[in-house]
Amino acid sequence: MLDKKKAKKDEEEYFKKKDSELLNKIQKEKMKEEEQERLQELKELHFMHCPKCGHDLEERKLDEVKIDICTHCHGIWLDKGELELLRKKEGFLVQHLFRIFS
Repeated sequence: MLDKKKAKKDEEEYFKKKDSELLNKIQKEKMKEEEQERLQELKELHFMHCPKCGHDLEERKLDEVKIDICTHCHGIWLDKGELELLRKKEGFLVQHLFRIFS
């Protein structure tokens, strides 16, 4: 009789532990999914909007480099690697900088 009670108690503890682990796993997955959704919403809210004033950005092409220009404050924004591409073109930036605003 004592062995059956101990076995039942051990079994209950085992399943309690497994249930707890499963709930923790589900909770972590849900939190991760919610974080991904939040990041996607932020990206959609801010994509192609000026980081300075929040207005729309317009993509313009300078030779092979696409730059983003704010339609309101006329700020110029470069994506990763675009500054290096512009630097490689000797005199290119100075030559074409004023052309952007005409």
